[in-house]
Amino acid sequence: MARQQAVRSLILGGEVELKAPQGAVNGDHLIMGLAPDRLRAEVLGPFGQPLLRVVTDGRRMAVLSYRENRAYLGPATRANLARFLGLALSPGEIFALLAGCPPLLPAPAGAEVVPSDSGAGQALLRLVEPGGQVVQGVVFDLGDYAVERAWLESRGGGPSLEMSFGRFQAALGSRYPGRLKASDGQGRSLLLISQEVKLNQKVDPALFEVSIPPGLEVVELR
Repeated sequence: MARQQAVRSLILGGEVELKAPQGAVNGDHLIMGLAPDRLRAEVLGPFGQPLLRVVTDGRRMAVLSYRENRAYLGPATRANLARFLGLALSPGEIFALLAGCPPLLPAPAGAEVVPSDSGAGQALLRLVEPGGQVVQGVVFDLGDYAVERAWLESRGGGPSLEMSFGRFQAALGSRYPGRLKASDGQGRSLLLISQEVKLNQKVDPALFEVSIPPGLEVVELR
């Protein structure tokens, strides 16, 4: 949690691969975020051709699909974000992931830290929701608390989430990942490789205003 709170803004640039049952998107990405839940993601195809833009202020979202010449507008729910970003997460949970911290089960989840079998110098944080139906594991480095793997699983057949972090680089007195891979076990996945990682730089809040350019067909999201 302290690592997530240390990141107040982020700018990421690199490559992205989105997979979902309805198709896949590959290209370059430029992602900007302001804590706790404002996000702007641009996906560019070959020769810099714009493919997709997703903007959310944490409550509402606007999506420009350049291939469809269409815009989508509605609440920034997990289901709506999954449709375009590949994972059924809230804006705040996505910001946490981009900051190198998996979204954690809230209190009063039981917590324990035990040695990890992933290697020396690592530990496993294990969280169990009251009732024991949802379990989360987080493998982190004992030196700087950088998260390397995490997972969330439901014993009742509910949603699951697998996350891995890599290509770490020094920032804010710790290490932050330049590679993020996440999948939800339902055919959806997100792979981000960021050659550019800038944290806590000034980002204009106006970039996260939810609006649609005139002249586009607008589809309302529920």
